Parts: sequence; structure tokens; C-alpha cells
Amino acid sequence: MNRVVVAAAVGVLLSGCSVSIGFKPPHFTPAPSPSPSPTAPLQAAPSSLHPGEVESGYVPVALSATGGVPPYTWSVAGGALPDGLTLSSSGSLSGTPSKGGAFSFSLQVADSTGTLATRAGAIKIAPSLEGVLIPACAKFCSVEVGCVNVCGAFGLLTGGTAPFTYALKPGGLVPAGTHLNGFSLAGTFTQKAQFFQFTVVATDAFGETATVTPTFYVFAHLTLAGGTCSTTFYISGCSASLAYGGGSPAGLPKVQSISASGTLCLPPNYTCPSPDNTLPPGLTATVSQGVVVIAVAPAGRPGFAYNGNIMITIVDSSLCGASSQCSATSTVALSIGLG
Repeated sequence: MNRVVVAAAVGVLLSGCSVSIGFKPPHFTPAPSPSPSPTAPLQAAPSSLHPGEVESGYVPVALSATGGVPPYTWSVAGGALPDGLTLSSSGSLSGTPSKGGAFSFSLQVADSTGTLATRAGAIKIAPSLEGVLIPACAKFCSVEVGCVNVCGAFGLLTGGTAPFTYALKPGGLVPAGTHLNGFSLAGTFTQKAQFFQFTVVATDAFGETATVTPTFYVFAHLTLAGGTCSTTFYISGCSASLAYGGGSPAGLPKVQSISASGTLCLPPNYTCPSPDNTLPPGLTATVSQGVVVIAVAPAGRPGFAYNGNIMITIVDSSLCGASSQCSATSTVALSIGLG
């Protein structure tokens, strides 16, 4: 029976007719591509989060990660970045800080499979750099000739990030005998009765600057003239007016000390010992505007005799050195007779 069918089919082919015998290949479903496998666990790599300063552009920091399956996506997981800083999804931390303080936060990185890793972060933001005059120099700094260093401070620096450098703005002139030392002048003020104005520029580690422009008035050093106080008879007493000048314009000077080098002859025999530092009885020193009056009050009998020198030192309100007021000393020749 099969032979007959085959023969018929062959006969048909030979007669010029074509017969199509359909054939459907079997269906195969392609296997899915395997997901990439991480070679190492995802980790947020350490990176240097440097300090910053208010109003100073923060040098960008590029965060990085290792392991997992790139690409990575970054975000802030907790806490808060310093005001003014932002973190991009690619891990770039940048911006301009607008508020000082210490900021703590946590950063999170996610890989393409959704795996997460975190790292802690902290950034300190310094206040912006500012310079101001001290109250004593709000109008101008008053300094007496002869002052050494202690009267040279004129400004205060706040905020910013150390180290700081200071420079005199070109064209400025500091008082003679001094040189710049931060927001202060060091040295000895040697030039009197003159105003000096100059500008100092302070620069911090971030290149931010602050300027202070003080004015110094350097006035003449305190002076005190000498004199003579003499009488031939102790019952008359004597006085001498010693002129003083210069010094601080704020208030009258004060008598700091009085010493003697002479001979005091006392009753009953009025013998005169070797010169010593004994002051004559009734000696006073009084300060008034422009003068210091040295006086020996009249003495009653039996009286005394004196011959020698009186040294008087006056001080004003200016500091000429550490714990040392500006001063002037003069000598008065003192002679008291027995009549």
C-alpha cells in the first residue's frame, strides 16, 4: 500500500506538477542573559571632607565607591550638610557655605542593583573673616612718644581659618620707630605730634581677606622742669613751681615718687650727718594744670636746716611699657637755713 502512494507521488513530480509538503521546525525560547555579579561588596570609599569657611567657595570633593555593580548614586542619608553645600547624585560635594558651625551627617551610595552602603561625614565651617578696630581706637589711637609695643594694638580679627598673614596696604605709613605685627604695631614710638593713618590687610588660609584702617595720634612725651626751693629761715618755708608739658591729654599727671639726697640738720645741736634720703619735714608736691608745686611748709622753733636735692617723678595715664606708665623726673635744689 505504501509503495503505491510513493509511486503516485513520483509520477506527479515527473509530470511537471509541484507539490509543497509543509515543514514546521520546533520552537526554542532563548535563555535570559545572566545579571552581572559584583566582584566585591559595595563600599563607600574614604574621602577627605576638608573644613570650609562662610562665604568662601568650598573646594569640591568627589566621593567614590568600590565593589557592587556600577553605576553609583549618592545621597544624604542622615543629618545635614553645612548650609550652602549640596551633594550631586554622582557624588560631587560643592557649594558656598552660608553658616558656620560643626556639621555631622551620613552619606549613602546605591549601586545599580539597589544595594546600599553608608559612611559617616563631618565638616567644620569657620565664620567669615572679619577685622574691627578696638574700642580705644574707634576714633583714633592715642599714643605717647616713648611707648613700647603695649600701646600698639589697634584691631581684632575674628573668624577665618589659620594661618593668617598681615600686610600693610601700599602707600600706608606707620609711626616712626614701629613696624607691623598682626593688628598691632611693635617697636618704640619716636615721632611726636603727628597723625598716621594706614590700612592693614589680613588674609587667611582660604585666601579670604579683612581690612582695618586705624589712625594713630602720637603726642609728645611727658616732661617736667626742674627748679629751686630756697629760704634762709625755716619759719618762712619755700616753694617752687615746676612746669610740665606733653603727656596724655586725658587728665592731670600724678606724683609717683619723691626722694631726697641731702643733709637734714636737726636740733638741739643741728649737727648735719652725711647725706641720706631723709626728706625735709613739711615737704609736699601738688599737681595743677600745667605745673607741679613743690613746697616746704613754714616750721616753728626749734626748726631745722636742710641742704640737698629733691627728685620728683610724675606719671600720666599712658603706658610706656608693660605695667609701666609714661613718666618724667626732675630735680629741685632745696636749701633751708637756720635764719
